[in-house]
Amino acid sequence: MAPLLERSLRTATWMFADDLGIVARAPHELVAAVAADPRRTVFVVPELHGAYEPVDIVEHLLLPLLALPQVRMVIETRTDVPCTEVLIGSVAAPAVMDLADPRWTDRAGFDRWAASIRPTTAEANPNLVDVIDCYPSPGRALGWAPVPTAAPVLPSFDVDTLLAAEPHRVAAWLEEAERTGGHVGELGRAWIRAGQSLHLAQPRASRALVLLAALGSGGAAAAGEALDVRARLAEHAASGPWQVVWSTTRDDDGPGWPGPVAALAPGTAQRRGQVLIAGVSGDLRVIPAQGGVPQARLAADTTGTPLAVFGLPDGTVVVLDEWGRDHTVGEASYPVGGGLRGLLDAAVDEWKPLRDALLEFPGSVPGDARLTAACAVQGGAAFGDETGRVHVLIRQPSEHPGPPDVLTRQVHEGPVTALASLTLAADDGAEGPCLVYSGGTDGNVHVWGLGSEPLEVPVQARPYPVTALSADDGAVLGAAIAVAWADGLVRHEVLDPGSDHAEFHTAVRELRPGPPVRALCCLDRYVVIGTDEMTVVMEPR
Repeated sequence: MAPLLERSLRTATWMFADDLGIVARAPHELVAAVAADPRRTVFVVPELHGAYEPVDIVEHLLLPLLALPQVRMVIETRTDVPCTEVLIGSVAAPAVMDLADPRWTDRAGFDRWAASIRPTTAEANPNLVDVIDCYPSPGRALGWAPVPTAAPVLPSFDVDTLLAAEPHRVAAWLEEAERTGGHVGELGRAWIRAGQSLHLAQPRASRALVLLAALGSGGAAAAGEALDVRARLAEHAASGPWQVVWSTTRDDDGPGWPGPVAALAPGTAQRRGQVLIAGVSGDLRVIPAQGGVPQARLAADTTGTPLAVFGLPDGTVVVLDEWGRDHTVGEASYPVGGGLRGLLDAAVDEWKPLRDALLEFPGSVPGDARLTAACAVQGGAAFGDETGRVHVLIRQPSEHPGPPDVLTRQVHEGPVTALASLTLAADDGAEGPCLVYSGGTDGNVHVWGLGSEPLEVPVQARPYPVTALSADDGAVLGAAIAVAWADGLVRHEVLDPGSDHAEFHTAVRELRPGPPVRALCCLDRYVVIGTDEMTVVMEPR
C-alpha cells in the first residue's frame, strides 16, 4: 500500500519499491523489476488525487505497471480531477466504484452523523450553510480544504533544513526544480541519489551519514562552501555507528570515480591491502583499502558484466563473467631468490594446477549448471551455481602435486548469488579452519566449515535475495562479515572481536546507502560498498 497524499512521482516509486523489497531509483527500474517477477502483484494506491503532479504519476508509473499482465491495482481518487480522467480513459474496462452513487451511500446514516457534529462544525466552519447539504461527502462537512497539488517550497536549501524537513517534501521540491530548470546543486543530486534510503524513518544522524556518503568527495571542485557542507553533515553523523572514510560518485570531476561497480574483492600478493574493483564492462581497477584514486588498471580479456572477482595467493586475479565462465587477469607473483636457486624456483609454479582447474571447472560442473558466484578460499577457490550448490576447489600440497580436490554441497534453494570466506586463527596463532559463507536468492546466508558439513540453519535470513557478501579474517577488528540484500540493506557484524576490541562484541551495524548495492569488500577495518552511482568506504565506530 502506498498512500500518495503529498507524494511525487519519485517518492511514489520509492514507496512501491519498499513494499516490494527492492531498490528502484526511477519508474522504469520499478516496472522492469515487477515485469521480471511473474507472480501476481496487487498495488493499493489511496489518495492519488492528493499527490504532487498526479497526472505524471498516472502516465509514468501506474499505467506502465498496469500494462503488465500480472499487476492489479486498487486506486482511490476523486472524480473531478484530471488524473482520474487520464487513468480511466487509458485502462481497458476498469472496474469503477463511485462512492457518491446512491447504491454505496446511506442518506439516513449521513443525516444522523451530520446532526451529531452540526454544532461543532458550524462553529469551526461558519461559511457552511449546513453539514447536511454536504451529502454524500463527509470531507466537505468537516471543512476539509482541497488537497494542494503544487510542490512545496523549502524555506532554505541547507544541511539543517534538509535533515529536519519531511523527506517526501524535499524530494518533491527537487523534482519541481528539475522540471522547471532550477538549480539543485550537488547536495540536491546527492539527496536524489540516496533518496529511497533518506525517505525512510530514521534518526537524523543516520540520514546525515547516508547523505554524506552520497555526496562524494566533490573532486577538485570541493572547496569553500562544498567542504563546509561535508563538515556539517559529518557533525550530524558523528553519533552514528559508522563514519564515512571516503566516497566518490559519478558527479565527482576528479580521477577517483572508478565507474559503476559490479564486483569487489581484497587484493593479494603485490596488491595486498588494496581493493580490486570490477566495472560493469569488465574493466578492473585497484584502489587503496581506505579509498582514493585508482592506482592501477588491469587489462581484462572479458566481455559482459562480471559476477565476481577474487585474487589467488600468487597474485593472479580471477573474474567470473555473467555467463558463468572465469578468466585470469594479471600476472602471478613469485618470491624468487638469487643465483641458481632463483632460476629453479622461478621454474616451479605451484599454483598452476589450481589456475588450470579453475579455468576448466565451468565446463565440468555437474548437470551443466551455470556458475553464479565465486570467491577465494584458503588454498583455493569456491564457486556457487544456479541450482544452489557450492563447489570448493582446494590446491594439493606441494609435496603431493596434482589436480585440486573438489567438494560440492547443496546449500541453497535457488541460485547462489554471493560467496565469501575467512580463515579463523588457531589458539597457537597458526591458521585454523576455513569458513565459506554463501548467500542466495532465498535471502539466506549459510556457513560451511570445510572439513564438516554446512550448517542447516542460516546465520542470516531475510525475505530478500542476497546481492553481495564479504568477510574478513580480522587482523584489526576481528573476524567480520558484511551482507547486502536486494532491498538495499547492508548489515555488518564483527564475529570475533577479541579482547582488544570489546566494544564490537554485540555490535551489528546496518546501513542503507540508497542505490542498489552491487558489491561489498571487508578489508582490515574498512567496508567498501560498490554501487552503480557511487563507491563508499565506511568504517564502523
